[in-house]
Amino acid sequence: MQQFLDTGLQGVTLCDTTGMANPKQVRRLCEAVLRRWPEVPFTLHFHNTRGMGLANVVAALGTGMCRFDASLGGLGGCPYAPGATGNVCTEDVVHMLEQMGYETAVDLDALIEVAQDMPGIVGHDVPGQVIKAGKADRRYPKPEWVTDATGQVVLKGAGR
Repeated sequence: MQQFLDTGLQGVTLCDTTGMANPKQVRRLCEAVLRRWPEVPFTLHFHNTRGMGLANVVAALGTGMCRFDASLGGLGGCPYAPGATGNVCTEDVVHMLEQMGYETAVDLDALIEVAQDMPGIVGHDVPGQVIKAGKADRRYPKPEWVTDATGQVVLKGAGR
């Protein structure tokens, strides 16, 4: 990599375009490259093929990495890896980071609003979770059941 750096490149993106990496591997790789090239601005690019994309972001964060590629709705794929799914979902990453206390400077509500339009635009469902479940501060109506004095669940209005 030093040969590339010597040409004057501005940064390096480390990619898991097939979604095979796990957090332990990500942590080891990030620690190694940061030790060797601490001045290089690194970006991480994760796919969520095996459901480890967000966990890999957290692993990279723990090493000091702070730049990540993502795609709205989790769109993408890998043409040379059949079955590889899209990139980590931008709104899921931003939501997670904000829930963890990181400042993202992203308007998450606006991002979610645009992401909700993605299925209509691309003609199929997208893998993003936050657009389906809502943000973690979402509140739900009280259920239509209550407990009696003994702690038994009874249906509200069931004649008891």
